[in-house]
Order: sequence, then structure tokens, then C-alpha cells
Amino acid sequence: MAIERRTFLKMLAGSAASAASFKAFGLSNINLQIVDDPFNYPYRGWEDFYREQWTWDTVARSTHSQNCTGSCSWNVYVKDGIILREEQAADYPDIDPSYPNVNPRGCQKGACYAAEYVNGDRRIKYPLIRTGARGEGLWRRASWDEALTLIADKVLDTIQTQGPDALTFFTPIPAMSPVSFSSGARLAHLLGGIVCSFYDWYCDLPPGSPITLGEQTDVAESTDWMNARYMILWGSNPLQTRIPDAHFITEAKYRGCKVLAIYPDYTSSAIRADQWFSVNPGTDAALALAICQQLIANGTIDEGYLAEQTDLPLLMRTDTGKYLRESDVAAGGADDRFYFWCSTHNTLELAPGTEGSSIRSIDISGHSPALTGSHEVTLADGSSVTVQPVFEQLKAHLDANYTPAQAGPITGVAADVIAQVAREVGDTAMATGGRVMIMHGAGTNHWFHNDLNNRAMLLMLSLCGAIGKNGGGFNHYVGQEKIWPVKGLVKLSFPEGGKKQRFQNTTMWTFVHARMTDQDLGAEGYSQSTRGYLYDSVQNGWMPLYPEGCLGNDKNNFVSTGATVKDPKVMFIWRANWFNQSKGNNYVEQNLYPKLDLIVDVNFHMDTTALYADVVLPAASHYEKYDINTTDMHSFIHPFTPAIPPMFESKSDWQTFQALAAKIQERAVQRGFTSFYDAKWGGNRDLSTLSDQFTDNGALAADIDACQFMLDNAPETVGMTMAQIDAQPRRMNEQTTWTSNVEPGRPYTAFLKMTEGKEPYETLTGRQQYLIEHDWFVEGGEALPTYKGPVDEDAYPLRYNTPHGRWSIHSTWRNAKQMLRLNRGGPICYMHPSDLAARGLQDNDWVRIYNDHGDVVVRVKAWESEKAGRVTMYHGWERYVGVKGKKANFNSVTGIRIKPTQLAGGYGQLHFKLNYWGPTGVQRDTRVQVEKYNG
Repeated sequence: MAIERRTFLKMLAGSAASAASFKAFGLSNINLQIVDDPFNYPYRGWEDFYREQWTWDTVARSTHSQNCTGSCSWNVYVKDGIILREEQAADYPDIDPSYPNVNPRGCQKGACYAAEYVNGDRRIKYPLIRTGARGEGLWRRASWDEALTLIADKVLDTIQTQGPDALTFFTPIPAMSPVSFSSGARLAHLLGGIVCSFYDWYCDLPPGSPITLGEQTDVAESTDWMNARYMILWGSNPLQTRIPDAHFITEAKYRGCKVLAIYPDYTSSAIRADQWFSVNPGTDAALALAICQQLIANGTIDEGYLAEQTDLPLLMRTDTGKYLRESDVAAGGADDRFYFWCSTHNTLELAPGTEGSSIRSIDISGHSPALTGSHEVTLADGSSVTVQPVFEQLKAHLDANYTPAQAGPITGVAADVIAQVAREVGDTAMATGGRVMIMHGAGTNHWFHNDLNNRAMLLMLSLCGAIGKNGGGFNHYVGQEKIWPVKGLVKLSFPEGGKKQRFQNTTMWTFVHARMTDQDLGAEGYSQSTRGYLYDSVQNGWMPLYPEGCLGNDKNNFVSTGATVKDPKVMFIWRANWFNQSKGNNYVEQNLYPKLDLIVDVNFHMDTTALYADVVLPAASHYEKYDINTTDMHSFIHPFTPAIPPMFESKSDWQTFQALAAKIQERAVQRGFTSFYDAKWGGNRDLSTLSDQFTDNGALAADIDACQFMLDNAPETVGMTMAQIDAQPRRMNEQTTWTSNVEPGRPYTAFLKMTEGKEPYETLTGRQQYLIEHDWFVEGGEALPTYKGPVDEDAYPLRYNTPHGRWSIHSTWRNAKQMLRLNRGGPICYMHPSDLAARGLQDNDWVRIYNDHGDVVVRVKAWESEKAGRVTMYHGWERYVGVKGKKANFNSVTGIRIKPTQLAGGYGQLHFKLNYWGPTGVQRDTRVQVEKYNG
């Protein structure tokens, strides 16, 4: 019998409602009583149950540090030894009353951390040793002593038979928990193992930044968005991936800032923008260069800024396409000193601040470097050569190739719209002194030609005089990359210094040892395949590759087969879901993992990497340990503190690696193998005192001591104590090791030391550098910023897109029940309805996404916002979640593509440094097909 809601409520309200009435509607066993006084009724026990949720014994400060750029401080409430709930702390101080503060910080993901991970059913409670095949999920419980002994013996075996460089250590971004990062890194340092990169491996590193600026990445904190007057969201989707900071965009609009969104699809950030361009995927450099061409043509460029801050006035030889050097002009002159033509003195002058200059300033007061013109210069050998400023060559390059009419068909953005935006950008920059900002992200960075995307956008901002200005700049936000107290981190992680540490770019290490498919790069303008360039780079000493000598001495054999003569044997992974996030993880499973005798994962939950490990050690969660937390999104520091002791048999990462150091020492003494010679170390490594070395003779035995050591050894945090930053987050000290200092009342933005302090950039020319004369750049036609289209080596019809999602931070929270309830409860991909119809597919069908690399099975969602010709699958899904029995995930259809120019070295700022310069792992050039799955 049906009943209307209104009728039912009347019955409840009426005094004549009886038990018989309820039974008539199937509501039996109801013991309801009429209550005349709503504040006085018989059963009130539920009120106590409700009130109990809002009482607690203790409260601790912590955070959910999973490489989330938010870096949000949370209060954790504990009663009877159990975490009941978590709330945003919301006590960050103001930078200045004129700016909105950064409170509150936090999102849905953080609010379910305790329920899903600390107390969740995937929690790893005690050491596990694999008993079945890798990935089969068969384990036996082990004691800590048994697990550590197994690992220690394998480490010693490897050092004795293979050498320490067969020990590989991987962990990502230190900013999210730097003491935990340092734990394994410090042990690797003391053993001689290799420490792998992460920022370039995840393709979060924008290579155009070190190429152009000589800096890995330095950006504005989000408060500075308020100072922008023209903001371009270009490949960054902050309303999905920067939730705590997205309000600053809206508030900037209230202050008169125009927001332009440039994405192929109609994103949640595009909805909030003033204007949206649906640019063709991977064509962003062409669009940026067309805007540059118009800025110059319109005369809306900051010539004074260009003359001082960039290499554009430096003279370039028209015969070689290279800078005019002092060694060209004068016998015995330097190769790293360069010239400009001074209009004031009408003569050739050496530019200050270059790599070889004795003047450590780029101040050009009293000089006027010319941006245009042509001159004849007499060389040291008596011959003459025509020279022009780089700007003159750049202008001709842009005029010939990147007018709006030429860029329109490439980008899908109409020529008149490109011209309109260029006028708006230029006029705004001239009127506001460069307050034009690009918010950049993975969407434009995860391409094979990502460096060209970066360089084109940087050029656009340089022409506007916008880099090194509050409210301006190239602000690249991908991952929690900024470890503010970096000097303290380095001293804790590598106490003997970086020169004694083996560092490794993970992209090339994985490419080689997983025997990724080689690529013919002829279509991209290069003369060799990937393996050929890789071999040459290693042989030239530009890039390291371990185990040392693994490529052998026969280049032809390596290029034709990919075979190595030495292999890694032991791999440690902590704070990371490395296998799940690996591009080409099918190749990793088939070719790399069989080479590894032992895979050790230190983890607090059973993710894909743990599932495929040999030994899993239980890690303390973020609510069970001491550590610290920083980000580039704000200039504050706050800690982890233990709300509860480590649960079950878990240990903090610092205690885990400390225990392993002690066990290695114990077993080394028992085996009579107490030292070995290591050329990298420059002598013998002493294993008989390894534990004392790790703890600095007990001074760093406790986690909190390691935290305080880091604070004490960095200018940004010296003088702070753990107790102080626990009481309230604190802003960094004024003096920093970064490109700007932290000034009271002023939001942090990058490169103020250069624009206001006139310090040289860490480049060959001491300036923002747009001419790169390295032979590999010249060979590829990339000496100046240019455009090259997406790589279509995978001969399939659909482009494959794996952006960061709203409901997870990489794989964390990807399978959390509370997050899954916000979508369809499992892995899905998105396609335009026209692409579904062409394949006879309907919304919610199971589909197979495939190419030559592998396949993955998911459900499909029809999505009008998707770009036709593309399939999107938000990244992070575990291999074991919702794929109908197939051991595959979003990375099963990807491989690794290495761009040759990112293997270059021996040139100014182009030199290997961990997470600064090295090839990036890319996946947006992947192409796939989709079909209905009937398995």
C-alpha cells in the first residue's frame, strides 16, 4: 500500500495514531509514544552516544602527507587510545592582514585518513615474507628479527658479489616527510647504495625550468595569486588538485584579475574561469609562441627587463648560431664570457654575471645592451663575423613560423582569439609592471616535448617582464616538491656530502633495466634511437647509470638488444607506490623484477608495490610518528606528532632503517665482513660501526632528535623547535637557500634575488637563457624555443590521458570506500559520446583499453566534457581494484619515452643533479584503442 510523505507525517503528529495504524503500513514492532514535551521524554540514551563523539582524552597535530601539495595541518582526537576523528587545525598565522589567510586547509580525503588507513582493513600489522609468486598475495607472518636478518644477509651478499651500486633505494618527495625520506637515504649513503630520483621520474619536473632558469622549480606561494592581474591556468586544474588554495583564484578575480583557462577538456577550473580555450592536446608550445610573436609585433614587451634579466641582448654569431665568446675575440679569452652591444657607448662589451665573469651581478646600470641590430666583429684570428642579438634571431624565428594564422590550425584556437589574448596579456603586463602569471601543471608537462612547452611559456612571461615579480611568474605546481629546509635535509640524509653519494635518474635506470622498447627518433629530428643517445650520454659522463658499467663496451650490441652486463639486485621502496606508478609497469614486471633478488617495501597499507614485494615491513602511519611537513603552496612549517604509539608491530621509517643498520652491523661482524673498499667513498666503508654512524653515536636515535637536527641545520628554520611548530605553524625565517627571501608581510614569489637583488641566475649566461647551443639541441632544431607536435609512435586512434584526480592523491585514497562512493565505486575511463557510438559502446560498459604495451579493463563513462579522439583515465588505480581479474592498471598501456636533449650534459646549467636535470618519464604521447570487453 502506497503512502504519501505528507499523510505519513500527519499520522505521526496526530494523537489518534496507533500501533494498528502502523501495522497497516507494514510498520510492525514500533514502540512509539506520544510526547507532549519535546525536552522531557523517556529514552535519552542516544544523547550520551552523540555527546561521547565530542569528548576526547588528547589531541595531537599531524598531517596527511602523501605528496599532497596542500600540506594541511590537522588536529587528531584520541579517546581510550583510539583515534576518533580528525579536524582542520586552521591556525596558520596571517602573512599580512591585507591578504586572506591560508585557513582552513583540508579536504574530504584528509578527513577519512584515520578510518581508511590508520584503522583500515588494508593496514599492514607485522612483517610479512612472501610465500607465493610476486603479486599472488601469499604471505607468512614473520618476526622483525627474522625479516631484518633476511634483508641484512641479502644486502651483505650483494655488496660482496656485485658491489654496493647493485643496491637501489627509492622514495619520493622529501617535503612530505623529510625525516622519513632521510631514513632510507642515510642508510643508502652509509652502504654505498644508489638513491633514485623521483621528481623527473614522475614527470613532475618541468625541464624547461633548469634549461632556462638554472633552477629545478621555484614558485610563488598561493597567497601571491592575489597579486596577479592576468592569470592563465595552463595544464593545472587547481579546483581539483589544489583544493585548499583554490579560493585564492576567486579572490584574485574580486581584485580585478582575469582568469584564462587553457585545457583540451572542460574542467572544473575552466568552469570558474573568465575564458576557456579548448586547445588541441600537446600543442601548447605553438599557442605560447604565437602569443610571443604578437607581443613583439605589438611592442608590448619590457625591453629594460629583457636587456638585464635575459640572454636576448647577448650577441650570436650568424655563421655558427652560437654566442660570441671572449675566446672568439681575444687570444686566451674564456669560453664562458659573452658580449652585448652597448648602445650608449656604441661598442662591444662583456656582459656581467656570466658563468666566467668575475662580476657576480647582472646589474647593467650605465650600459644599454641593444636588443636589435647587426654588427661586424673582428675575431682573434683576424677574420670577421656578423653578429646579432639573440632577440633579433628570435624575432625572425617567431615571425617566420608562429603568427596567429599559422598557430590557429595547429592549436584549434582561432587566430583572432590568439591575437586578442596577446593584446590583453601585453597591455596588462605593461600597465601593472608584469603581473601576469601562468599556473602550470601536469597537463602540459607530461609530454615528450614538455621542455619545449615550458620554454615557450617562460619566453612569453619574460617578454612581459613577469618572472621575479609578485603576481607574475611561471608557477608550476605538481607534487609537494618544495622542501624549504633543504640544507638540513641534505646534512641528515648524506652526512658525508653529495659527492660521496651515488645518485640515479630513475627514468633512465628503469628504461634500461626493464628493457623498455627502443624508439626511432628520426621523425622528431634526431639522428639516433633512444638507446644510442642514452649510451653516448653515459659514456660522455653526462648521466650516471648504475650498476656502473652495466651498458658494457659494445654500443651496437646495446642499441640492437638492450641487453645489460650488470643488473641491480636489491631494491628498497618506502613512502611510495613505485610499481603502481611506474610508466610501462608491464615491462617492469616482466623484465626488471626477475633481475631483483629481493624487493623490500616499507609500508603502512597493502598497495600494489607491497603486493609485489618479497618482504613487507609495517610502517607507522602519519598519526604515529614525529616528522615535519612543507610545501611550495605556503611558506609555513608544521610537524607530525604521534597521536598514538605505532599500532600493532609497526615502526616509524627512522626506527625501521635504524634497526636494519644495527642488524647489518651484527651480521657483518658475525660473518667476518666488517669493511670493504668503495671508490666512490674514497676508502673503506666500516660495517662494524654502521649503527653508530646511522645514529651519530646516539644523538639521532629518536625521531624527534632527527627532526630537530634538520630544523637546526637550515637557514629557513634555525632557531625553531619542534615544540614551537607543534604549538602553531610558523613562517620560514627570512634568509633562504631559494631564489627569494621570505619578507614580512609579503607573499613569497620566486627569483626576487635576481630581479631585485641582481644576483646571476645559475645558467651559463647568468640570465634567463633562451639560446641553448648544445650540439644535441642544435641538431634537433631546438636551440631556440620552438614547437614540435605530440609523438604518435603508438599507431592507435585515441590519445590516452591520465590526469590527477579530485578524489585521491596519486594511489592514496584511490580505493578508499568513502572516496569511491563519490564516483562509480571502481576504475572508470571517460570518452566523448561520439567515440562511444563509433565503437558500439554505451555508458557503463566494461571496456578494454589496449595497445602494444598492454591492456586494462575498466568501465566507461560517457562525458560531454571530454575531447573527441581521446580517452581519459584518472591515474592512481591499484592493479587489484575492479579490473575483473586482470592484473593491470592505468600504466599497463604506457611505456617510457626519453627525450635526447634531456640526456645532454657538459654545458652550463645542463649537468646531472638529482631531481634537477635528467630525463622525465612521460605518458601523454601514448595512443590506444578501446573495445567492448566480454570476459
